[in-house]
Amino acid sequence: MAQAEEKKYYIKVQGELIEVPKEIHLTYYRMDRRARFLDEKDEFHGTVLYSDLDNEEITGEEMIPDFDSEAVEEIAIRRVLNERVHDFLSKLTQSEQALIHVLYFEGLSERRYAKMKNTPHMTVHDRKTRILEKLRKTLNS
Repeated sequence: MAQAEEKKYYIKVQGELIEVPKEIHLTYYRMDRRARFLDEKDEFHGTVLYSDLDNEEITGEEMIPDFDSEAVEEIAIRRVLNERVHDFLSKLTQSEQALIHVLYFEGLSERRYAKMKNTPHMTVHDRKTRILEKLRKTLNS
């Protein structure tokens, strides 16, 4: 008796049939069938891919709103405020600028700054309060 020939399995890769083991053949066609099933399901439910909305000017994915990003209006307002604050800071005296710099940009406490300058804490606090009040008036005008 002649031994039965073992069945050969093929998958199409870039237009060519390639012989593969049975397990790979089955896995490939299961994946292929799953992809077709999902496509059919999307078509049945009227699912639209963002890539279907692509045109010459914009891709469909660029139309997806990004709720985590900051609104353009908020960015513009922040820039204007930053410019006004920097303009205000540039008009302060050197000692006022130094006080604001160490308190707000270096994160030093009023008490520590007062100790470094051998100045009473309340003097530093009052100076800071006066500077911030001038800033508030400047920003509200």
